[in-house]
Amino acid sequence: MFKGMLELVRSLSNTSIEVYEWNQTDVRKKRLPNDPKLRELSTQHQNLSFRGCKLAHAVVKADYLDQTNLMMPSAGFLLQACSVIDFGITPIELKPGAEKALNDFSLSSMAGRVGQGLAILYGHRLGFEFSAHLRSHVESLPAGSAGAAHKKSAMADFLFANNQKTVLIESKGSFTQRENNPSRIKTVLKAALQEQVDPWMRCLQPTPSNGYVIYSCLRDGSLDPSAVFVVDPEGDANEHSDLPLSIEQVMRENYGAWLRAMGITDSAERLLDTSTDVGSGVEYEFIVAEINGRKFAFLDDPYDCFACYRCCHARIGLDFLVLQAISLVIQSRDKLLQDSLPNLHYINEFSEGYASVFPDGSIFGLIETDIVDNVRVEL
Repeated sequence: MFKGMLELVRSLSNTSIEVYEWNQTDVRKKRLPNDPKLRELSTQHQNLSFRGCKLAHAVVKADYLDQTNLMMPSAGFLLQACSVIDFGITPIELKPGAEKALNDFSLSSMAGRVGQGLAILYGHRLGFEFSAHLRSHVESLPAGSAGAAHKKSAMADFLFANNQKTVLIESKGSFTQRENNPSRIKTVLKAALQEQVDPWMRCLQPTPSNGYVIYSCLRDGSLDPSAVFVVDPEGDANEHSDLPLSIEQVMRENYGAWLRAMGITDSAERLLDTSTDVGSGVEYEFIVAEINGRKFAFLDDPYDCFACYRCCHARIGLDFLVLQAISLVIQSRDKLLQDSLPNLHYINEFSEGYASVFPDGSIFGLIETDIVDNVRVEL
């Protein structure tokens, strides 16, 4: 099984997907004119380019951001993706007969997860390094708090942040939208905008600068290539917003999710609990590897079932400076991640080609390098 997973990650090569941005006034119309044309309703932007391992990285991250549903993180997606998605061509396509490879539920579930992954990659292209899962945050609020009344509402998927602002993103994914039919695309965008984005743009404080719906349609053998459709209304300041969610909170939830993915769940809880008394941290042993002049830390697990296969290690980890910043804010409650994180430069590719680094310093994939140090870090 694990040999197959490693070979799968090796197969995830360079690809891309077309991007069309819609005008929100057209999306909000009751109906479009007769015989609508996509080129008249949207602007085509530069393709979203990525390596398959980056999409896998994004899907793994999305899985662990969502604390309300950890049923099938990471490995299940990686093993299924190879049977339905062709990462070897560009633009990206489904493999012929993909709809027959999985039952209806599994196919729609995978389409949704791919949509979430592409939304995270799109968020990075917009310049947002950090992401939080909106429902997980709201459902963690105590009963009787400002967010309690909203817990049963339909919600957007993610909040993204950089050091200055936040945006709201709802992702949609489809493997069955086989052509660029403007009316059908508009129906999906409008429903998501009105039901999952607009209400949360009004109740979050401060108001996000934009609210995005990102609809990803993967196809096989269609005249219209696979494409992403985007609508992004700007936010209006609302003094009556009642649910606070700061950039600092988004950062902490971003890294809390990745600590869970690394298997350090207790430290994730300590990072998210900003009370003054959360108990002492735990020292963990990490191996440190240097890649392209940067040091990355990986949990030293002697029982790691993804261990060595031909000199490569399938691992997930963090930039070592980021790990140190997380350790600092867990131990010192008066410290903020926003002030403690290093100014990371973004690594687009590795020479090995089998690993992915995100702007937040998280790393995922096959790591083929020498260990330079073993350290203990309190988290």
